[in-house]
Amino acid sequence: MPAISDSRPFPPIWPIWRLAAALAAVIALSLILHVPNAYGDRSYLASLSIEDLMNVEITSVSKHSQPVGEAAAAVHVITNEDIRRSGATTIAEALRLAPGLHVGRIDSARWAITARGFNGQFANKLLVLIDGRTVYTHLFSGVYWDVQDVVLEDVDRIEVVRGPGGTLWGANAVNGVINIITKKASDTQGLLASGGGGSLERAFGTARYGAALGENAHLRGYVKYFDRGNFETEFGSDATDQWDATNGGFRLDWGLSQDDVLTLQGDVYDGDAETTLLVGSGNDDLGGGNIIGLWQHVFSHTSDLSLRLYYDRTERASDPILNADTDTADVELQHRFSPLRSNDLIWGAGYRLINDRVESDFLSIIPDRRRDHLASAFVQDQISLLGDRFQLTVGSKFEHNDYTGFEFQPNFRALWKPHPRHSVWGAVSRAVRTPSRGEHDLSFLFVQRGGLVIGNRDFDSEKLLAYELGYRTQLSDYLSFDLAAYYNDYDDIRTGEVGSTPLPTPPYPPGTLPTPLDNKAEAVTYGVELGANWKVTDHWTLSGWYTLMKVDVNVDADSTDTMTEPTDEDTPTHQIHFRSRMNLPWNLEFDTLLFHAGDVPNQNTDEYTRLDLRLGWRPIERVEVSVAGQNLVDRRHEEFGDGYFTLRGSVPRGVYGKITVRY
Repeated sequence: MPAISDSRPFPPIWPIWRLAAALAAVIALSLILHVPNAYGDRSYLASLSIEDLMNVEITSVSKHSQPVGEAAAAVHVITNEDIRRSGATTIAEALRLAPGLHVGRIDSARWAITARGFNGQFANKLLVLIDGRTVYTHLFSGVYWDVQDVVLEDVDRIEVVRGPGGTLWGANAVNGVINIITKKASDTQGLLASGGGGSLERAFGTARYGAALGENAHLRGYVKYFDRGNFETEFGSDATDQWDATNGGFRLDWGLSQDDVLTLQGDVYDGDAETTLLVGSGNDDLGGGNIIGLWQHVFSHTSDLSLRLYYDRTERASDPILNADTDTADVELQHRFSPLRSNDLIWGAGYRLINDRVESDFLSIIPDRRRDHLASAFVQDQISLLGDRFQLTVGSKFEHNDYTGFEFQPNFRALWKPHPRHSVWGAVSRAVRTPSRGEHDLSFLFVQRGGLVIGNRDFDSEKLLAYELGYRTQLSDYLSFDLAAYYNDYDDIRTGEVGSTPLPTPPYPPGTLPTPLDNKAEAVTYGVELGANWKVTDHWTLSGWYTLMKVDVNVDADSTDTMTEPTDEDTPTHQIHFRSRMNLPWNLEFDTLLFHAGDVPNQNTDEYTRLDLRLGWRPIERVEVSVAGQNLVDRRHEEFGDGYFTLRGSVPRGVYGKITVRY
């Protein structure tokens, strides 16, 4: 490998460590001196007690509000304050804050994100929603992370549920659910303007304004822009993966009466991302929009009804790979009530219509236009016993899709609280991943392997039977722990049966092997996820987590697949996260994030350690100035393998500055 000249405008690593040590010394001294009246009245997350953090309300586990500490699931909440102080500039990067997730950046615009194994650019066992709208694509069973963009200041929280969520959320919520929930319009009144730039985050800016339209109606609108630079190749030169995008949108919350609320919101976006293909280069033109309507009616504190409708349009022209337009219309009715004093019953029904048009000179998709229907219903009952110290949750989802027909996804959960500060929970769940459009109708020449991948009209759903056990404890007002263990048993995993059928017409290059898809693999995954929060002082909070995961994939005896078994090494066995948040005198903030991820052998990715630092300052209440350094340990590192048709990039060291004004 040729020598790499360090000509970039970044200092060598030793001054960064010296700077960090100097800052730590200043912090320690300030904590000892504790300058009077220097902190001001700041209602930041760091001022909340551990008990307050355990009582943060979530909705993703039971589809109604409940405290985190009473959820019979492995759940973590990333709050708005977490995002702000992390220095993250995208939703994908903010997900690094959640235990149990593996976030691997492929290049400047692409990520591989999953929970509990089987990672990839289109990790196909993780369901992602934004305000109830699913962003899981039916084309390739995954998420296009480059177009999942919201104003981060307007995110109320991100609820991350590790483990199956199919009973409430349906097919494809196999290994987890990520639910991104934005703030009400009434919570974002006034003007917000922010902007900045740096080495990788070359330029970014957001303008948002919220206003009251009356006593019971509030509206906000926003526009957002960013321009991100190239990553680096393994030889230190620029990769051609820069990208930029512009977003705009609105949200209206209208209290029709004391018991009725109507929400209407929508977004549009347009972007452009360059790509380094396996052969040559390409360009992605990204565009689309969505609109969501939600009506909520409250009968009583134990009964409510909601009706959600949304329409989503995505346009993706990935030259020369794929041009695809997708229109999705979805409607869901949900009702919660208490038939008995100890029961909390929730049921719902929904329908989804998907129209797509796909064109490609590189891939063959027959038919090139398709209309798919999905009908569903679910019911779940939460039963409280022994004075609410013991809770049982039983329910199931029932769906009918155009690929595999009828599917059901039951779950059984139990929560026991022997003491107000201790809870033990367990769960047994069944979940399925239904076939994608590609697995059903696609064929393409996989250049790297010399194979012709062929869709299978009889491709079946992948199935999971999951066993989970967890324990949460709040040892004191300053210290809490969260432990989750799981054992997942998968069946009918996707395989590529090399050479098992004759080559279809037209003729292909000599040596091409036909590789039809099938369901001839099974897998077992198991692991432990441990998290902790420690409030050292009123102005200093430490948190951390550790995950251990093992994956074992095996193909059937009659299978000719050679690529599926190695996927048990697509996720690191060990991951460690450490975070420190300090509120300093003179309205300063100092935040440290340290990540360590083990190697990913099947992606030829070595283990790496990443250090991010952020220094923030509020000279006055309405103005915030911050400087963030990212990936400070190494000049660059790789986090995951190649994407579909694209080459990986190396994550470079970066720094950016930002200023935010609120009025």
